[in-house]
Amino acid sequence: MIKKELRLSRKFLLIWMGIVLLLCCFAYFEFLSMRNTLGELAEMMNAFPKILMIMFGIGEKLDSALGWYGCIYFWVAILTYSYAVYLGISSVAKEKSQGTAEYLFTKPVSRKKIVEAKALACVCNLFILAVFSGLCNYFTSILPLGGLEQKGAAVTTTIGLFLTEVILFALALLISGINQNYKRAIRLGAGLLLGFYGIYIVAEYLEIPALYYLTPLKYFDVYAVAREGINIAFLLLAAVIVAISIAVARKKWAGREM
Repeated sequence: MIKKELRLSRKFLLIWMGIVLLLCCFAYFEFLSMRNTLGELAEMMNAFPKILMIMFGIGEKLDSALGWYGCIYFWVAILTYSYAVYLGISSVAKEKSQGTAEYLFTKPVSRKKIVEAKALACVCNLFILAVFSGLCNYFTSILPLGGLEQKGAAVTTTIGLFLTEVILFALALLISGINQNYKRAIRLGAGLLLGFYGIYIVAEYLEIPALYYLTPLKYFDVYAVAREGINIAFLLLAAVIVAISIAVARKKWAGREM
């Protein structure tokens, strides 16, 4: 069943990978066109309001390797996070909206096993997208700048990207399990991501570290992970969120009437 799900979701994954590639290529050509004026651009950006800098993912000077990489990473991450939420909402719920749930859930396999198989297939897709995004970032953002000063940061930040994807996927899967209306679940999933983004902005703007725990977008922040590595406390919190969300989603789907 996992192989079948991977095959069925392959086309959509390729489309999303294409969008990420286009964004990274655009960023690369922008870098080439502004290579000699990055210092001036960085000075100009310093005059911008702090909240705008946060909204556009600028946490370091753009003329530094980490500053440029972090900014591009931020926009790539928004794309991959959107994909993660979509997978969480649609992976099982789409079967009901497409009228195939009755057939799927009458197979000689428990509903919990079906949900687990779909979840594993989605995590595999998220891993593929995260690795692909990391490679795109490396070749279009890191290499042109001569590499990052922080050794291994390209790998650890990509791992952080994948972990955040999994958290958002698990929460979206939970939403789809609790909410029986597919369209409403999609709206709730979009609202969840926007809410986390809003908390991210507020936490950064007001500099309140306690708020970081309320938004997965800060658990593996690109700048923090690049400089200090993955935070164990956030890693444990992520594991708890994922485990509880998937467990509850399995239970909800197992007991739902089709």
